[in-house]
Amino acid sequence: MKVIPLTLGAMETSCYIIASEMNSAAVVDPADNAKKIMAEISGNGLILKKILLTHGHFDHTGAVADLKEMTGAKVYIHEKDVCMLDNTVKNVAYLMPGFEYKPFTADVILSGGDSFEMDELIFDVMSTPGHTAGSVMYFTGNTIFSGDTIFEGSVGRTDFYSGDYMEQRKSLKRIALLREDYIIYPGHGGSTTLNQEKKFNPYLKNAMADLF
Repeated sequence: MKVIPLTLGAMETSCYIIASEMNSAAVVDPADNAKKIMAEISGNGLILKKILLTHGHFDHTGAVADLKEMTGAKVYIHEKDVCMLDNTVKNVAYLMPGFEYKPFTADVILSGGDSFEMDELIFDVMSTPGHTAGSVMYFTGNTIFSGDTIFEGSVGRTDFYSGDYMEQRKSLKRIALLREDYIIYPGHGGSTTLNQEKKFNPYLKNAMADLF
């Protein structure tokens, strides 16, 4: 597996292209600029097969409509965030005057606990409500694509549509109980590891304290 990171859009969202050994690609949270994403995919000799959304906010979904039209790639999102895909209030695009949000439909509706494949890669889906009701993390190998569930040293805000602080704490407790270490690719900022976050992330440390 190869991971190609891109930083896109006004919110500097971290988008990731995941390449399989057979040159299939999945893109996680294509925030903006479909042409740039496709140039990176084509430049690496890849074919886009899947669009994986960690949640429904516009700054993680802004290029989805164009990518889907260009490639026919299947869009994956949790069932509780489907309502955001055509609603600029719920997906908070209304806060960005001048941003032209294009609605789209999902192809694969997730519920948490889902698993699917792309060539040799197996993706497992963990439901992590809090930032939004339908926030998820995608696990493959020793890697987590965490969206806005957890960042290096921080977590996503909970004051937009369907955000819930208490649900976030429950999700962080579940993350704290994971025994293995993982590389974490978050929705904003640089990569980190789960062990590092257990040691230094105050939100995850507080969740861990609740367990004992």
